[in-house]
Amino acid sequence: MRLPDKFKNTMRSLLEGEADAFFATYAQPRTAGLRINGLKLGLTEYEERFRDDGRAGFGSAGRTADPIPWAAGGVYIGEEDRPGKHLHYYLGLYYIQEPSAMLPAELLDVRPGHRVLDLCAAPGGKSTQLAAKLAGRGLLVTNDNAAERTKALAKNTERAGMANAIVTNEEPAALAAAFGDFFDRVLVDAPCSGEGMFRKDEDMIREWERHSVERCAAMQEAILREAAKLVAPGGKLLYSTCTFSPKENELSVARLLSERPDFDVVPLEAPPEWGLAPGRPDWLAAEDTFGLPEERLAQLAGTVRVWPHRARGEGHYAALLVRRPEPGAEAGESVAPANDGDWQFPPLPAPPAIAAAAKRPGRGEASPRGKKPAGKGTAGKGPATSAEDDPRDKLLAFAKTTLPGWRPRGTLYRRGEQLYLQPEELPDLGRLNAVRPGLLLGSATKHRFEPSQALAMGLRMEDAALSLRLRSGDGDALRYMKGETLQPEPAAIVGTDGEPAPGRGWTLVCIDGFPAGWGRWDGTILKNELLPGWRWI
Repeated sequence: MRLPDKFKNTMRSLLEGEADAFFATYAQPRTAGLRINGLKLGLTEYEERFRDDGRAGFGSAGRTADPIPWAAGGVYIGEEDRPGKHLHYYLGLYYIQEPSAMLPAELLDVRPGHRVLDLCAAPGGKSTQLAAKLAGRGLLVTNDNAAERTKALAKNTERAGMANAIVTNEEPAALAAAFGDFFDRVLVDAPCSGEGMFRKDEDMIREWERHSVERCAAMQEAILREAAKLVAPGGKLLYSTCTFSPKENELSVARLLSERPDFDVVPLEAPPEWGLAPGRPDWLAAEDTFGLPEERLAQLAGTVRVWPHRARGEGHYAALLVRRPEPGAEAGESVAPANDGDWQFPPLPAPPAIAAAAKRPGRGEASPRGKKPAGKGTAGKGPATSAEDDPRDKLLAFAKTTLPGWRPRGTLYRRGEQLYLQPEELPDLGRLNAVRPGLLLGSATKHRFEPSQALAMGLRMEDAALSLRLRSGDGDALRYMKGETLQPEPAAIVGTDGEPAPGRGWTLVCIDGFPAGWGRWDGTILKNELLPGWRWI
């Protein structure tokens, strides 16, 4: 691997006696990993259910998983593993992710009930990690400013079964204007020069030579400034990059500390066996540190790095910051109630007049803690609905007959024929570009409700009145994932209790106990409703 001379000279200057060990890693195989999706099961359960009979998506039967020390559910995988070719990948049971990239979401201290923003989220690996920590409670806004990248982001959120998330395509400044200091946790995995990606993707070397460290640092400055505006008093901000440059790491954090005296670095202490290295404020000796007092500059030693010669990861930097509570106020965090759910969705309101929408109160202002911002549920809900054509009726009729075990919680949102379930914590989005304004439930057409693939992926096998339960080793499982029509025995169509069930209609197809998609059972054949973009290739 030919590394740029400028990069090599800089790293030798910084690492000194460690430089040879660092450069030696470029002759070694890259590290790779995956993370079990905690929304669906844990690593131990995955091992117990699938390892012994050879149905696991990685490793061989009887082989103990090699855990990633800093990531719950994370494991290292070897060259012989092909987890992206296994049906469990398509079922959303795990996400393939570079090991050090799992560190930031772990450090952010996300808990059920929090309001969380993943600001630079595509393709969505860290968002799926954050969603698992929310455990279906609270709110996750996952955003990327590149429209093309939000396609993969939306699909990964749906595959993971995330029911309390929305996907937006906005610039950080637009989100700051719309939400204010609304979020308990904000993750900024910032665009960077990608020095920690060289071993994973040699194309990143050419990108590094085209896009200077200085240019990336300027971009990070703008992103961090807006991100800080989105953090509630007492809330936390995690800044991370996959690069080694102190100009993009310690210096970016120093700039924010100089601009926002209400933010402090939370010292990150990791067990020695993790192999993490502390931040290096001394590397900024030749830089302009914006008049930051020495005691504030020293806080940067509490940030951390993953170095490939010290730990099993390609490379990452992470800094956790906390916003001080407002004077006289106690630090508080939003807490959403447990998901008990009911069927009494609020009505779909008529849209306000354009002039009224423009004057909507609360836009661009922070909401009082624990209260919904003004205007919730009034804009963008679609045309007025007559009593004779209420899409809720079609949804409720479908759910009561097809999903008797489903207990959703949230607010209905209508966009044309499509119905979404939005988290109750979500304020009015105003004019923000919401690629997925909630969990897409399906389409309420003139005659019926047709469920979405996203809804299927967020269900449990036991929710469905009719389900076809397959194993990943079955021929029918692969045929279904390829989009083929199936002809199961009638006794194979079962109810919520797993016993053969009479009836016809929408059927949840499950593989190894987890939903894969929909089919329509007519008593003889199961018509495959798996969309082309979700099929096994």
